[in-house]
Amino acid sequence: MAGPKFLKLSPGRILVLSFLFVITAGAFLLSLPMSRVIDIPLIDILFTSTSATCVTGLKIVPMSYFSFFGQCVILCLIQIGGLGLMTLSLFLVSLVLNLSLITKLVAGRILDFEFSGKIKTFLKLIIGFTFITEAIGAAFLYLHFKDIFPTGKAIFYSVFHSISAFCNAGATLFEPGLTELSHNGFPLFTMSILIFLGGIGFVVWYEIGKNVIISIKNWWKEEPKKITTSLHTKIVLITSTMLVVFGSIIFFVLERTNTLKNFSIWNQISNSIFLSISARTAGFESLNFSQLTLPILLLFIVLMFIGASSSSTGGGVKVTTFTLFIASIAAFVKNKETVELYGRSIPAEQIFKTTVIIALSLGWVGITTFILLITEPQFSFIQILFESVSAFSTAGYSTGITPFISNWGKFVLMFSMLLGRVGALTLVLALRKKEEKQLYKYPEERVLLG
Repeated sequence: MAGPKFLKLSPGRILVLSFLFVITAGAFLLSLPMSRVIDIPLIDILFTSTSATCVTGLKIVPMSYFSFFGQCVILCLIQIGGLGLMTLSLFLVSLVLNLSLITKLVAGRILDFEFSGKIKTFLKLIIGFTFITEAIGAAFLYLHFKDIFPTGKAIFYSVFHSISAFCNAGATLFEPGLTELSHNGFPLFTMSILIFLGGIGFVVWYEIGKNVIISIKNWWKEEPKKITTSLHTKIVLITSTMLVVFGSIIFFVLERTNTLKNFSIWNQISNSIFLSISARTAGFESLNFSQLTLPILLLFIVLMFIGASSSSTGGGVKVTTFTLFIASIAAFVKNKETVELYGRSIPAEQIFKTTVIIALSLGWVGITTFILLITEPQFSFIQILFESVSAFSTAGYSTGITPFISNWGKFVLMFSMLLGRVGALTLVLALRKKEEKQLYKYPEERVLLG
């Protein structure tokens, strides 16, 4: 039985169109009088909808400009953007209908899941794990917020920040940023865990969940089933942990006498860890970023560019892409013919794709920075570069210039956020023509390099 007509589109186009639909619907809802407490220009409403849907967190206007209904709309956009409209739609359809083979195959490509036959189980895991984790996170955050807000407000703040953290959105109801929480390690620690869990990707959690179930079953089996860990999961967990540790140490060392000088040693450590985790995708600011030193801004640019894991709620070029890129350099330096990681050889096709992703991403950041330097001459180069990388990586960090960006600059940042959320390679694949079978091959000839 043939699938729905929209499934005849390429997975890349389906993904792009789904995000455009959500952004448009969100902008319409936020433009309603009941969503705002004061008048907001349409361009700022569209920017807010794009930022929320692309789980970026860059904001032109404060959250206080929106009513409770408007804030709920933004929260829904964050949740949909984090999970993806297609993920939610396919999950709801799978509850009442059996997904066709074509639908499963397309869903597998959209969700970057190899085993399309188990796509229904995978969808249930994504939705179930997301909502359970967000609920637990909200419960822990409530333990802190109940002491500073009335019950109703404390519940809403807990739910909002739990979803925003897990979806790596960086949106907050506090002004400015999370500076009010910078001296309290408990909520920062809770949100750090939520950001990390959302950033390692659903494929990793699928494998972890599967291995946990196997471990439980092995307790009463005479011949235990062997637990295996895929190369993808190893790369994500090891590289993510190394980046968190590296970023935390560098931030602590360089900022302990600057932005952290009035903090206790415990709060210095908790803020360093929180910002290192948040820097790659979430964009929560527990400190005033306008006071950060240039080396830290450069460090954050690198962390934001790397980003989270594939099939996660975060952006960036992804930790797997970064790891393969570094492994490729190492293989060349060691004069190896193949790229190897943890006892496995990486296919040449993936090395080629890694190079394309890095090149496209750097190219777009360069183009964005160049355009913004023209449209926003009042800001410094490092501020523009920081903003460009932040928008593309959907991290949402800013040195404070976002509200003062021109309308042309806002359009550039909006497109950059969309591009960063769906992925540069995905957008190129969505726009390119249908693949044609090549019936010939040109002779090879070497050129001088380096």
